[in-house]
Amino acid sequence: MELYEAIRNRRSHRFYKPDLPPREVLERVIQAAIWAPSGTNAQPWQIDVLAGRYRDEFVERVTHCIAHMRELMKAANIPEKGQELVIKFFQNLGGAPVVIVVTVDKVADPGMMEANIQSGAALMQNLLLAAHAEGLGTCWMTGPNYVAQELLDYLGKPDRHLLAITPIGYSAKEPPVPPRKEREIRWLGF
Repeated sequence: MELYEAIRNRRSHRFYKPDLPPREVLERVIQAAIWAPSGTNAQPWQIDVLAGRYRDEFVERVTHCIAHMRELMKAANIPEKGQELVIKFFQNLGGAPVVIVVTVDKVADPGMMEANIQSGAALMQNLLLAAHAEGLGTCWMTGPNYVAQELLDYLGKPDRHLLAITPIGYSAKEPPVPPRKEREIRWLGF
């Protein structure tokens, strides 16, 4: 798959088939992800891949963020139908058979913490693009950060920083293409 094509065609998937992707495919996705750049080459990330009962127990805890999500959606004036779709997705992560959790080192220095977060974000982008190249759907989720400590405690990683999670699996429904928002791009010195 050509890189620019992958970037333009990757979507956030919210409906998954129950079929478990082969472990070898997931391993290729993870291996591509860990080649992300990182500040001072710290590679501050850890990845947990959850399936079966571990996935189910984790998702049960993820649903505890729904109350926070409701408040955010109301404040953003998201229509009731849209809110219902989001809540339904959070209740079972679209039925995805696997959940990937990315955490980064938590450090006291604010500059280094920002570098760790940015490094983890680069890893997430690699992961999403590699999954897309393998024919898998993903959905970068940060809503679960509202219950980060509960999720970290479940994983036995209470002293880490939850960066994001993504369900991963074969998509059951092709998502629509979201429009790009107009944003200022400044070219200085050209």
